[in-house]
Amino acid sequence: MVVKVYDNAELYLKENEAVLLERETVSQLVLYNAYQIQNSTLDKKGLLGLVKDEEDVVLYFSNRPSQNMAIYINNESKDVTEATMLLADYIADNQIQIEGLHGRNEVCEAFIDQYRKNVKCTFAQRMAMDIMEIREVYDVKEALGKTRLAIPDEAKFITEWLIQFQIEAMAKEIDYESALIKITNLIDNNKLYVFEDNDEILVSMAAATRQLANGIAINYVYTPEEYRGMGYAAANIYNISKKYLDEGNEYCTLFVDKKNMLSIRAYQKVGYKVIDEIYEYKLLQV
Repeated sequence: MVVKVYDNAELYLKENEAVLLERETVSQLVLYNAYQIQNSTLDKKGLLGLVKDEEDVVLYFSNRPSQNMAIYINNESKDVTEATMLLADYIADNQIQIEGLHGRNEVCEAFIDQYRKNVKCTFAQRMAMDIMEIREVYDVKEALGKTRLAIPDEAKFITEWLIQFQIEAMAKEIDYESALIKITNLIDNNKLYVFEDNDEILVSMAAATRQLANGIAINYVYTPEEYRGMGYAAANIYNISKKYLDEGNEYCTLFVDKKNMLSIRAYQKVGYKVIDEIYEYKLLQV
């Protein structure tokens, strides 16, 4: 097996985009990184590559500055562990900086075990998630209220929600100013949606954050504790998903905590299906 890296995203996408699009929902992080690198004006754009044997590509990977390296398994009939170990050796030998990993758990663990043979470091699992996808919404009885775009006057209020989301869902903190900037950008770009009940009280939020070639990813799904269990998040996800599917997207996708069975079942009632899994490991120290 060999590691092949690319000097530019254009060539990477020209040679590999069609294959990655075959399971776009699962390969979405690798693809999205490639698109971002392609459009970047920074001098240090990132790393794109693959690991292959004489016949087939076993895995694809992408790494952007300040982001986790994403690994997508293309051919499970091959020795995935060997390919992953080879990638870990390449990253270590070339002193390529990584922030963490996104990939299947067995892939992340194989990478970490091999990488630590070359680099003194510690990794910690941050999230274990199911990848869910919807291509057609089911008719469901919605919670009373409506979904609408968030407005600028609500930015400071919703920023507190984002801070709580980061703590609960991603096990990390974010400072207020950074959270406010993120929320403001989402609002300004018409990507942040809120659900308000019949009394016009905001009770849930979600954002359409990652536009891909054929679909869109939904993130920052959050409902304050006092409003949970009332169907507000599911209603918001239903409305957002229907909107983007009606506009021509082939699918919507989201990541959900494997332990959050309440949310998984709620999304399944809307029409989402679990199609794969993805784990996040963060590099804590070197």
